[in-house]
Amino acid sequence: MIEKLFNLDVVYVLTGIILFIFATMTFTDKTNPRRIGSGMFWLLLGVIFAFGSWMPYWLTGVLVVAMVALDGLGRVTRGNVNEGVTGGLEVRGPGGRNVRAPAFGNQIFVPVIAIPVVTFFFAILFRQLGMDANRGALVGLGFGGVAAMVIALGLTRAGFNTLMNEGRRLNEAMGAVNILPQLLASLGVIFTAAKVGDLIAGGIQAVIPGNNLFLLVLANCLGMALFTIVMGNSFAAFPVIATGVLVPLIIQPFGVNPAMAAIMTLTAGSSGTLMTPMAANFNIVPAALLNLRDQYGVIKFQLPYALTIWAFHVLLLWLLIKIS
Repeated sequence: MIEKLFNLDVVYVLTGIILFIFATMTFTDKTNPRRIGSGMFWLLLGVIFAFGSWMPYWLTGVLVVAMVALDGLGRVTRGNVNEGVTGGLEVRGPGGRNVRAPAFGNQIFVPVIAIPVVTFFFAILFRQLGMDANRGALVGLGFGGVAAMVIALGLTRAGFNTLMNEGRRLNEAMGAVNILPQLLASLGVIFTAAKVGDLIAGGIQAVIPGNNLFLLVLANCLGMALFTIVMGNSFAAFPVIATGVLVPLIIQPFGVNPAMAAIMTLTAGSSGTLMTPMAANFNIVPAALLNLRDQYGVIKFQLPYALTIWAFHVLLLWLLIKIS
């Protein structure tokens, strides 16, 4: 009963409903010069979320291509949505009086904290019931968002329309990069299926002697960082590098602890996340939300730290293998 009531399909449908609301608001937003194209973008994304589990794969692919076409033709833009709470929106506070966000003090963080609390609760609940805890965490993340919305409404005494308007404002500020993580994850699956990792391994073996541990570690971490820069996510890049380089060239020949080598390689790739616009959620979205003049300002600031972190990963992984 619990598994039927709380499953990923329910979370996806709820997400789709929110996107339908965003699309409807965009269609009627006269401040958006391209409201039809923008509304269609969010409507198609809502259809994929709400009905993706039941639609044939080819139809989902067609809808994704249509979304990419809309954005590629410049039909996805944002209107002059009213500024949010942080911009000075007055909402109903304790006692029914109008207050601004700072008047709530630390209470303003309660909706945010609710998300991880609910997520952990569902993960533990699924584990106790003998179900997949990872799936429970994903379900909990969705319901944690719902809980945060309800708490925010109760705290601010704002209306549902304000809630949706603020959500749409942030959603439109991020724009089409919302779907970039899904597209990059798909790219990782394609690269793995195409055996790109084997091709990389062949090139490394042709250049680096099989007994030169340091150069192999360097190639492993460099390949991981570069693929992360291309794909925007170290989790998407990891299967390609792990199957093509890490396992056959380092773990198996040198008898390395797989868990240690895997986590070091993964986090070495994470330094690449700090250096790429493809990691839009980390590097481009904050610039858009903060209205930075330079959309690559976050990346430029992080670059020296990312290179330092990557270099330490190379040395640390090499030393750990040497002493193991």
